[in-house]
Amino acid sequence: VIIIQIETVAALENVEQIAQVDGVDIIMMGPGDLSLQLGIPGEFNHPTIQAATERIAAAANRFGKHWGRPVGSVDEAKKYLDMDARFITYGADIVTIKAAHEKMQSDYSKLGFTFDNRLA
Repeated sequence: VIIIQIETVAALENVEQIAQVDGVDIIMMGPGDLSLQLGIPGEFNHPTIQAATERIAAAANRFGKHWGRPVGSVDEAKKYLDMDARFITYGADIVTIKAAHEKMQSDYSKLGFTFDNRLA
């Protein structure tokens, strides 16, 4: 399975050509990096990001490729599934790691552990 991630303005501008390449199976949007490239860091609901999502979906669907992107909620997943996304990831690795650390701190604080979040 070959997945091409659309994370730059150049990739977005060429997504239709990318979607036509034989052997490419999935077009994956990288909204974090793309939002940085577009000058709207982390603004995943910004109209420019929504338009980029629609462009990626249209290109993938037109050329018979699967497409997808990370989501932050079930409602967001449904929104993109309704746009024929078939490759959904939940969140990002750093979000999962942060949540695990917060849970560990919460669980172990009940035993009297304290955590210093400063670097030595």
